[in-house]
Amino acid sequence: MAASARLASIPTEIVDAFRAVAPAIEEFAREHGLLIERYRRGKSAWELRFARRAGGEAVLTISYRERTGHVLDVSATWWVDDPDQKTRRLRSEKVAAFDRREPPAALRRQLEAGLTLIDRWTTADLGPPHGPFKPSAAAPPSPPLPLR
Repeated sequence: MAASARLASIPTEIVDAFRAVAPAIEEFAREHGLLIERYRRGKSAWELRFARRAGGEAVLTISYRERTGHVLDVSATWWVDDPDQKTRRLRSEKVAAFDRREPPAALRRQLEAGLTLIDRWTTADLGPPHGPFKPSAAAPPSPPLPLR
């Protein structure tokens, strides 16, 4: 799906909410070598994705809180897949709630805290395996993730 078609399906108030903080998020992603995926799978969120040297993939998610509109939630997630068992172990935690009335520097500090949190996690912090999952033939191939 082209970026313009994807944006057309996202409500204007959500696009406007991210437009206001886009420079801070984009600068943070550049500095830390993270891949930005905007509105992935039609979600009202931006994801900062990367592969972990410890294994698996991780993401910082900045999501629009529908109920209030002036809040963006920041969460951290790390997962490791076992392709042989078709299972996944993961850890996910809410990092913060960014009030859009605050300066973008506050969001940047929250993203830093989320990245620090992920960097501290070890495989002992992952939950039990979930699955088995069937491989999805319909999913488009993901771009290669930067390693961190």
